[in-house]
Amino acid sequence: MNSQLQPTSSGERIGSLDFLRGLAILGILIINVETFSYPDPWSPYKFGFAGELDHDTRFWVYFLAQGKFFSMFTLLFGVGFYIFLERLEQKGLGLKAMDIYARRLLWLFVFGVVHAYLIWDGDILYHYATCGFLLFPFRSFSVRRLLLVLLIPVAIVLYNAYESAGRAQEQYRAFTDATAVAETDRSEADRKAITSWENRTSKKEADRTEMPVPRQTYFESIATNAEHTRVHKGVIFYQGILFRTLIMMMLGILLYKLDVFRDYRNLPHYWLITATVLAIALVVNYLRYYQWTYAYFEPVRSVWRAWLFAFPKELLGLAYILLFNGIYQRWLQNLSFRPVSMAGKMALTNYILQSIICGFIFYGYGLGQYNQISRTELLPIVAAIWVAQLVLSWWWLRRFRQGPLERLWRRLTYGRS
Repeated sequence: MNSQLQPTSSGERIGSLDFLRGLAILGILIINVETFSYPDPWSPYKFGFAGELDHDTRFWVYFLAQGKFFSMFTLLFGVGFYIFLERLEQKGLGLKAMDIYARRLLWLFVFGVVHAYLIWDGDILYHYATCGFLLFPFRSFSVRRLLLVLLIPVAIVLYNAYESAGRAQEQYRAFTDATAVAETDRSEADRKAITSWENRTSKKEADRTEMPVPRQTYFESIATNAEHTRVHKGVIFYQGILFRTLIMMMLGILLYKLDVFRDYRNLPHYWLITATVLAIALVVNYLRYYQWTYAYFEPVRSVWRAWLFAFPKELLGLAYILLFNGIYQRWLQNLSFRPVSMAGKMALTNYILQSIICGFIFYGYGLGQYNQISRTELLPIVAAIWVAQLVLSWWWLRRFRQGPLERLWRRLTYGRS
């Protein structure tokens, strides 16, 4: 292979990105572990609630973590793919650069599909790969043009929030209209409207029903994954989060173009901007997740409130990026021992490894702890996995330049190690 096509050397890596990627890959486990643990992990009352402490735990976990580390991870994927393509183009490779970029995304897609069918049906990698292809036209856009393009997916998400609030308003109007009718004169539609609204607005109890542990064998697990993963039916991305994913990836490109990952001082008033974004994000997320945890039975009917709750995850994910990027550059980048950065260098390997570990702990083919552990009790398990991954990443990178899956991805992309 021509020397022009050599992969990026370790000396070209941007230290803050490895650190941020490490935080994201560790933090994403806090929420992902719930999808292995419970039949309905997003429910604010059904599973994993042994007492009031678990409701409080759920609030703090969702307030500080739900979707935030995923948003960080998404933003950093956008940065990573942009850097990858930029460096290839700087070598003057022409169309060859696009070939290598496409090949890298194709193999990421393959990794994601294998992960989804053989290990865990909640994989995000093939979705990222598809979005990576959609990002390609924006590589040469200026910061101003990117900001204008960003308005499109932002407007779509806001419109969806507007529609959601409208549906809640319609349901409430149907309820009030039905209750205004004398009970003896109510139609079936009236009774249905009343029942539907009362069911939606009633506080519910935790579900403590004994459930069989799923995926008793590994082959049963593969069959379950195949039912939920629909790539074989042409579904190659997650429709519900497509626009949010593109928003975060484009924000990553914007921040990279502002050169804040090499030196945060390139953005004037960096710490003021960071503090402002963080303060707004914390307030919005507190309101959103308090409502979802303690007042889930009060539907959001106000359009303004729906818009306020439209981007809580993305706002705090962006705030985390800005905050920890500045902290790393200001105080941490000269440290010789950087375990979080090492975990970030092995993000792909660690992501897949988390699924393997959680599958073994919770599914029937392993320890079978499915729906047996409360939300509070999950946290020490998450911490133990973090420690194991930090130690493993440190041990591996003392002996090898890359993680095993990173090396394989690199080899498949370039055709050689």
